[in-house]
This record gives sequence, structure tokens and C-alpha cells, in this order.
Amino acid sequence: MRDNSGGISSIDLPISPQSPSQEGYSDDVPSLPVCQLSGSIHPGLASSSLGDVGSTTNAGQDTQVLANGNLSQNHGQEYSRLQLNDSDHFIARSSELMVASALPPSTRSLRPLPRKVATKYIPPRHEQQITYVQPSRQTLDQEGVDRLLTDIGRNASLMHSQTISVHMEDWAHDDDQDDVADVDEIANELDAPSTNDALPPSSSCKEVTDVSAPTIVEQKPPLLAMPPIWAESRQEVCESFDYFRSYQGGVYSSKDIVKGYLLGGSPASRDIFHCGGKVIISHGGGKSESILDYRVGAARFQQAQDQEATDKSVRALLRSYTDKRPLVLLADEKYALFPFDLGASGCTYVVLGSYWISHAWAEYQPASNGCGRVVRWKFAFRWCEGQGNPWWTSSKSNDVDMLPDPMGDCQSAPGQDLSPPNAVVSVACNKCSQKSPVVYSQGWMCLNPSCTSFWSLGGRELEQLDYDTAFLRPIEMVFTSLPELRPAKLIETMDSITTSYPFSKGWHCEKCGRLSSRFKWEHWECSNCHSIHKVPGRLRIAKEFWHQRPPAEFLHSRVGKQSGIIARRPEPFELGDGGGFTNYLTFILPHESGRIHLILGTPLANKQADEVFRQYQEQANEGELLLRRYPLRLKKLRGTFLTNYFSQNSGEPYQYVGGTGNTVPFDKAPSSVCGALALIKERSRLALQKDIPFNEILSAAYMEKQKMSFHSDSEHGLGPVVASLSLGSAAFMHFRARATSKEAKHASSNVLTLILRHGDVLIMEGDGIQQHYEHTVIPMNFRIAATARCIGTA
Repeated sequence: MRDNSGGISSIDLPISPQSPSQEGYSDDVPSLPVCQLSGSIHPGLASSSLGDVGSTTNAGQDTQVLANGNLSQNHGQEYSRLQLNDSDHFIARSSELMVASALPPSTRSLRPLPRKVATKYIPPRHEQQITYVQPSRQTLDQEGVDRLLTDIGRNASLMHSQTISVHMEDWAHDDDQDDVADVDEIANELDAPSTNDALPPSSSCKEVTDVSAPTIVEQKPPLLAMPPIWAESRQEVCESFDYFRSYQGGVYSSKDIVKGYLLGGSPASRDIFHCGGKVIISHGGGKSESILDYRVGAARFQQAQDQEATDKSVRALLRSYTDKRPLVLLADEKYALFPFDLGASGCTYVVLGSYWISHAWAEYQPASNGCGRVVRWKFAFRWCEGQGNPWWTSSKSNDVDMLPDPMGDCQSAPGQDLSPPNAVVSVACNKCSQKSPVVYSQGWMCLNPSCTSFWSLGGRELEQLDYDTAFLRPIEMVFTSLPELRPAKLIETMDSITTSYPFSKGWHCEKCGRLSSRFKWEHWECSNCHSIHKVPGRLRIAKEFWHQRPPAEFLHSRVGKQSGIIARRPEPFELGDGGGFTNYLTFILPHESGRIHLILGTPLANKQADEVFRQYQEQANEGELLLRRYPLRLKKLRGTFLTNYFSQNSGEPYQYVGGTGNTVPFDKAPSSVCGALALIKERSRLALQKDIPFNEILSAAYMEKQKMSFHSDSEHGLGPVVASLSLGSAAFMHFRARATSKEAKHASSNVLTLILRHGDVLIMEGDGIQQHYEHTVIPMNFRIAATARCIGTA
């Protein structure tokens, strides 16, 4: 099968007839406990449209602020005492960044790692005005090297955690996409070129050097121990871990409450991984620069935009902040601030643990747009006490003492208590009257983006800021109970049905911690250590689905208006061999594109179909029929992405499921497959009055909420006739015109809808059907389909 994008097979994600969205997911997702905490509300929230979020203020926390905005009179003296070796360290680091930018891409590392530097302020070597330019993709000359060194020196962020994080491209995982999206959309997004491949033309406006280009970095140490929860693909996380189901975004929320937050890619300015990961400051996702409509004409570049408190992801994060609800933080292997090399251990995604948001504020970040900067929301995530120390800070390895102490930057002095929740001072702005916390050691500034004094310290904007010591100090916060993050394992069911939605999800291996998608029909199997978990179940029978009443105003078919399709009257014909009589429907497509025939099954005619249905289940459960979820051929997806249904090909090789390697010859195919093929051939001969030389059959099994998205059987070498047998639950089959562009694809409506029931045989006759139309199949429950084709006869 092929979709209209050319060469990419249809991808299928879990979907129900009422497709859930990220904001209102209907499944029962565990909710983390709420801990109410009085504190200063974040700037900008009071002026937002959040009607259900109350504004609170701190009383009795006034502090004396100096005229220049500094909270310490000795602040300038402390910065003036800069040690020479720290300055040399910083300059050396800048040189490494410069050299990495000048090297060709093939010689650069893809995972930048911040290095430790002094926490003192480092003044620029001269006071000339810096003009930022777009990064060059060619080797820099000496003048370019000097300019790049100057830019880095002026814009690198020095953080209290003794790590340097120069400005890099916003990772911006969140594009405000639903967590369960149409798989065609995911395929289009994943195959889109990156923004570094098609930047807009240079303009006269001030731009920012893109330091997110791959840089030469020192090697990170390997993990001291395997994470308790980890995965190799995004799909494994979304299918196995209830707290993160976002296939495209970095923020997974339900009803404006964040469940999970993914840390990945290069950090933005002032993002930190502090106190061994007990304090993490990161930026909210969304509204980053991107490329639109890259497949239709010239690519359009969308510049980075200001984030607002009402944006979907920011709004959910702010809601979790004000409610003091814990959430789960995850990190991927490209998260530059994580101190260990996840990829060396085969981990692409890891679950860090439960965190809560202690502070949220807005600030300016450099950007390659017309203004040279954008408003970005920052969030301070803090480790929830009660779950022990972070798993990456302890190990059974004997080599632990050889590595630096990851908790060394936040060890409390003997007898020192944790800071109370209101220890961070907040100051009211004399312009907007809103309180903002003292975040930076240089002094207080208004962090309300709608205020005229926003991001101004003493009437000027600083290019370098350090976090205040009090702001990073651990805060006392007690949660009465935290949920177990390890996904529960299914043991048994009340009705012994093992084809419901929970059985289609992935699982967590207790032995090695790996999250794995369920890729085998007969049982769960860990993709790492190959541990097996099997839940016995019973076979389903066709009578179980007789009660299904599709929510439609028609019995068998509906033809779209102005589709040009002619629906002929039902015609009866005799099935023979005691099968009695049945009807078949014929739909004539316009422009002689072809004909679609639907041969209806009846209780008397379905005896053979009932037996094939039983054999399919029995042989699949025993492993005789190798139903598998095969990988899709996607170019830019990190990790394997599996189809959303189980299949096995028999007869001639079919490229859609991997060709020869995943095909079983007919002489070795189980009896269920041979029985399905015989039934399809018989019904096709009676309807078309001729024998069709089918030499391939694809058996597909769908658990509850699984489906096959829009595609067309138009691969090279396929014959003009395709026929399929439906078994089990009823399903909707929609036809629509094949799109010629991305916009037309979304605008195209269904021209024909059929309801396929147990024992029905559908025949698509004519090459024009696959050339001009595409179809999708959405089962109402557990369903098996056998589709026969003629390969190599076109």
C-alpha cells in the first residue's frame, strides 16, 4: 500500500470513533496529587484569560531594592574579583565553539555538552556594539572567527550550577498538536526538512548567531545504571507510559493539566540542570521557527513568535504551576544538559521522575526574526521529595568515585534546613503593580511581558544574567502521596477478552526497565531482554458483534453528493454449496475509473467465514500465524515506528510489509490464510463471472481502537483487482479523491462510505480506483481482514 505522498506507507495510531484530543483525552489517565501552596502568582497570569485560576499574593515580603535594581551593595565588588584561570577557561570554551562552527557538518558531534565554568560575571573584551549575523555554513576566515568569539563571549549564559549554556536553537517540541494525531500528518511532519536546511533570506534586521549548530564537545560519561523506565522510540513511550502520549509535542496535557514534559535538544538561554537534576529550568514549547508547506511549491518559513500565557502548552503549564500539581519529566538522548550519555546505553528516552513547578516567568530570548528576540516562558521544575534521590545519582558500579558528584552543587551545610516555599523574594512593579520573583543575582526586574518595564534592569537590558543563589536553593515541599510511575502490567480480565484497547498498548519490562510496544499478537515481548508476558484469553465469535449499531443513517453505503458515483440496485445471486442467496452492491466510479463491489455476508452464507475467523484467532494465539506490527519506512523518525495493526503476508512478496523477509509462501501458510484466500476467490468469481489469479494475501488484525489510515493500493506491479474478506467487528470504509497537495488532502471529503460486516467481501475492480482514490478502514472493535492481490500481473 502507498499513500499519496509517495513511497511512505500509511501510519496508524490508536483512535476511537470519538477521536480524543490532547486537551480532553477520554481515557483514564492517572492524575498526580495536588498540593496547594500560597505564593506570588506568576507575572502575566492575572491579565490572561484563565478564568479558573485565582490570583494570590504574598504579604509581608517587602524588601529594600537599590536604585540600580541590585539587592546587594557588594554585588559589583563580587563580580570584580574574577580569577584569571576562570577567564581562561571561558575563552578556551569559546574557542571550541568557534572551531566547531567552522568545521564541516560531517566532523561535528551532534550532542553539545555544557562545560563547567566560573559563576562570576565575565565582562566583554571591548564595548563595541555587536551585530548578529546568520550562521554561515562555510569555513570561517580569521575575521569571522574573531567575530564569532566576540558574539559567544557576549551572549553565553553563566549559570549558578557552574555550567555554560550559550544560546542555541529553541528545541520547541510542542507545536500545539494533539497527542493522538492522524498518522499521515505525523509522516508529513517527520519528513519535513529541518529549519537549518531552509533558513529565510538575510534581512537588515538584527539577527542572532545560531550557536545550535553541532559543536565539538567532550565525551559525556556513560550511565552509572540503567534507568528504571526508558525506551528507544517515541512510539514506545506514547503507547506504554500513561503520563506522556504526545507524538509530536513536548508537553502532554489533559484538560489543561500537564501530565508529562519532555526535555530534549539544545537548551535555550538560561536553561539549567542544577543540583544533580533536582532543579531544572526549561522553557515552554511552541511558536518556534518552522517551515510550512514544504511539499507544495516554495517552502514558507514561519518565524519564531512571542509565547503568550493563553497558548495551549504555556496555559497548561501555568495551570499546573498555580495548582502545584506534580508532573513527570522525561528527557531524550539529545538533551544537552543531562550529565550522562544516554545513547551509549541504547536509551533514546528516559523518565526522570516526578517534579513540581515552583516558579514561572517570562523573559526575552534571542531569535532569528525581524525583532531579534521573542518572549519565552520559563519554568522552574523541582524534584518531588518522597521518591528518593534521582536514579542517575546513585549506582552499584565500583567506578562511582571516579566521577564528579552530581549532587555537589546543592549539598546543604550540616544543620541547614530547606528553604520554606515563600523564601524567594517577590517585588511589586511600580508600573504594572504585579509581583515578580527575584530570579537573577544582578537585581530584580519586572517579568510581566505586558508591562512597559518588562525585562529592564535600571532602564537597560542586560545581555548576561546569573540566577540568584536564593532562587536556586532547595525548597521544602511535601506531597502526601506520589503515584508509582512504573506502568502496571495486565494480569487477567473479567471476561477473558484480550483484544480490547488495553491489550494493544505497550508494556514496561520489570527486568530491564524497557518500554516496548506490543509488536507480537500472541504476547508482549521486551525489545531489549526479550522477556515475555502473556495473558490467556478466549476466542471471539461473530455473534458477539451482532449488536453493533453503527452511528450512521444508512445500512450499507452512502454516496457523497457531487461525487459522480453511480450506485446500482442490489443484485441477488446464489452462492452455491448450501450458502443460499445474498446480495451484492456495485458502485460505478466516474470517468471509467473502475467499479467497487460489496458482496454481503449472511448467517447462512457465513459458515465458512465463521470457521476461518476461529482458525485465525487460534493460530495467531499459538504463534503459528505470525501476526506482527512491522516498521514503517520513515526517513526522519528517531527510533522505529510500527504500523497500528498486526499483519502477516503470504504468497508473493509485498513491499508494504517488507518484501521477501516478512512473507510466508503459500505451502507454509497456516490453514486460516488458505481458507480466507479460497473464500475470496470463490466470491470474486461469482460476482465478476471470471477467475482472478490472486497470488498474495495480506492478513491484518485490529485490536480495539486500531485502524488503517488513508492509503491506496497503487504500488508498482499490482494487478487491477483487489479483494478483501471482513471478519469479526463491523468497520467503516471511506473513499476519497487522492489529493494533489497538502491543502487539498485536508479539504477532500469522503465520496463513498461503506459498512463492512462479518463475512462481507469487497472487490475493487480497475486500476483507476487506486490512481484516483484512496481509502481507509476504521473498525468498531476487534476485526480481522484478509486482502488478496495479484502481484506481478499488472
